[in-house]
Amino acid sequence: MSDTIRWGVVGTMDEPAPLILAWAAHHLALGAAEAHVFLDRPNPQAQAGLAAMPGAFVTVTDAAYWANSARGRVPPRHTARQKHNATQVYATRRLDWLLHCDADEYLQPTGDFLAELAATDARTLRVPVMERVRRGTARTIFDGTFRGALRDAARVAAIYGDWAPFLAEGMAGHCAGKEIVRGGEAFAMGIHSPVDLATKRPHRDGYRALRRAVLLHFDGLTPLHILTKLLKRATEPVFKPPRKYGDQRVAQFTFVRDHAGDRAALQRMLDHVFGLSDAQARALGDTHLDLDFLPGIGADIDISADRFDDELRQREAELIRATGLRY
Repeated sequence: MSDTIRWGVVGTMDEPAPLILAWAAHHLALGAAEAHVFLDRPNPQAQAGLAAMPGAFVTVTDAAYWANSARGRVPPRHTARQKHNATQVYATRRLDWLLHCDADEYLQPTGDFLAELAATDARTLRVPVMERVRRGTARTIFDGTFRGALRDAARVAAIYGDWAPFLAEGMAGHCAGKEIVRGGEAFAMGIHSPVDLATKRPHRDGYRALRRAVLLHFDGLTPLHILTKLLKRATEPVFKPPRKYGDQRVAQFTFVRDHAGDRAALQRMLDHVFGLSDAQARALGDTHLDLDFLPGIGADIDISADRFDDELRQREAELIRATGLRY
């Protein structure tokens, strides 16, 4: 029965083409029936590459797209754009299950997750997240190892010291994971979990985990990518309290914004918040995973760190200039 499941992924993206193409190719190689990419701005290389992938769908969300949408205009927050686009796919495509995730998040099976989906009566299953940490100089955008959440605040403080406030449960990004959602329910798609259309609130189904897969989160594919992502959040027009980001994210945004021209300070933050020493890896124990991950991609997709940064500097030239980023 699991071989008849039609599942898909959807994401809204504004990234260099190699990352977008790797994301779609990886999930299609896992057996996804559809991979939907919504682009915040045109990306000719990504658009051409996606057009050549059976099962991949690409939409450029230009002014006309938003004018014709139920929103009527471009939502200023990227999370609002993400939720709208994912909900369109959920409502219009005939998929048994849909996973809404970002360009830097990759579903990684640890067993037969399709059999698990076929057997469950749940409307949603939470995919637990593990976060990539940098270990020395990376050759590709996917090099590194992975850490999971630590619920013990004392252990987080002992392992990370003064940088612990930049982490939530020992992770720089989110520790909540993302829910894969059964199709055909009265849901709108959210960032981590769907919204019940009847109540307009996150669904109240009991927590149930997908046990045969994890979500690998590459929270910034290169050091430069980390910095530009944080600067984008710090310079959004709605960057003021209350903010729908965790305290650790606000600490990261603020630090990078305030030290954008200080390469040495930025490097310290990158090393201590997004990197991991050998001693720290040992201290994490079972919450550290030494996985040599390489997404299922074609040989024509260049995933070198240098190639990625070259395109990133071009795409984010105005942001780099406006913020005075020196890296």
